[in-house]
Amino acid sequence: MNKLNLSEENIKKLNDKCQAQDKHLYEFLKDEFPDLNTEDRLKYLATILNDHFEDYEFDEKAERHKEDGYSIVKFWPKGNKK
Repeated sequence: MNKLNLSEENIKKLNDKCQAQDKHLYEFLKDEFPDLNTEDRLKYLATILNDHFEDYEFDEKAERHKEDGYSIVKFWPKGNKK
């Protein structure tokens, strides 16, 4: 099991990597951490958004990503909104 690294440096690195691709944030984290459970991926998502919310766009009315009983808003890197 991977240990979570929620350090400011690692979160910035993940945010920068997410900004350079065209998937929504949770989908990016799922690809980046395929062995993590949903709850741990959501911890990364929350920390990235807490530190870098202005780098993302979302539509409250858009269909949500569903996984393991969670309904997850799709946060798109700015400029890559689908």
